[in-house]
Amino acid sequence: MINRAGLGIACALGAAGLYGLVPNFVRAAISNGVPAIESTLFRTFMIAVVFSMIAVVQGERLTIPKGALPSFIGQSVATLFVSVAYLGSVQFIPVGLAVIIFYLFPVLIMVLAPVVEGRNPGVLRILIAIVAFFGLAIAVGPSFDTLDVRGILLAALGSAGATLQFFSGRAISRYMSPAVFGSLVHIVILLPILAIALYAGSGTLRFLPGGPATGTGLLFMSGVGIVYIVAYMAQMLSLRFAPASTVAPFYNLEPVVATATAAVILSERLQVNQYAGGGLVLAALVASSALGKWKK
Repeated sequence: MINRAGLGIACALGAAGLYGLVPNFVRAAISNGVPAIESTLFRTFMIAVVFSMIAVVQGERLTIPKGALPSFIGQSVATLFVSVAYLGSVQFIPVGLAVIIFYLFPVLIMVLAPVVEGRNPGVLRILIAIVAFFGLAIAVGPSFDTLDVRGILLAALGSAGATLQFFSGRAISRYMSPAVFGSLVHIVILLPILAIALYAGSGTLRFLPGGPATGTGLLFMSGVGIVYIVAYMAQMLSLRFAPASTVAPFYNLEPVVATATAAVILSERLQVNQYAGGGLVLAALVASSALGKWKK
């Protein structure tokens, strides 16, 4: 198992910054005629093709070793949840709120990592998790009646998927390179996403010629695909170089980038309680990072 913590952290920071752009690009595409699920479909197709080409050029075989099958299944399910649920949530709730909910996953990883490794989480980890969930309650609670529950549930499902994605990504890296399992995972989830997109669009895809998507919408949809390819590769490399519990806290950068970008390109402003709750969630993430360093 490769363990280069510094390189893993650098990859994590790069991936986090790029991932922060994705939900904003999806939201902008929605405003210009491209539904979230179709942006997800496009990026899934793009990464399946590009990663397959990278694997072939590197002389690698697009096969799944027997020992990698359980973690491959976990990675496929997790990636499907993140792709469809998280990005789909911004169609129903503000990007900033979706990010607050989704970014409970580093705290979940911090709490679950000792359990997965067969150790007690400890009082401090549990307290940090409580602070994070309390922040989420503040962010969502006062506005719950005016929010679309579908968006909240989708963002939460995406957070659970991201948690599983990190643990399975670390496990699968023992057997397969990021290019190989990245391509195969997205090939596997391509058909389910296509089926969901066709169902949501009553049998049609809006980004195709003749559909209602504008040129600006197609531009943002393309940006989703390009940015995601680079970010996903950086994320999987971070897990190849360091354990999930080491790199996960550094993904705290993503909600900051996502919220700032939403304010700039979408003119999106959250309510006071959402900023306050988001601040508590972010504080919990920073505390989780500090706890990890202190433990070392």
